[in-house]
Amino acid sequence: MVCEIPNVSERGRYSIAQTTLLLGISRATLYRAIKLGSKRGGIDSSVRRDNGRRQIIGREILRYWRG
Repeated sequence: MVCEIPNVSERGRYSIAQTTLLLGISRATLYRAIKLGSKRGGIDSSVRRDNGRRQIIGREILRYWRG
């Protein structure tokens, strides 16, 4: 996990690859956080693109980073 606050827009949408780079975590760690869900300390990735790929809102990235 990175020490500095990620530079994201709270309303922006980020792909899995972008989110892993912003947070400095692996894909496996991110998928575990998604599986946990936001109520148990993970990430809510309910937003999806038309092609079925997950996107994460910047507000969720910041909430997860703050712990």
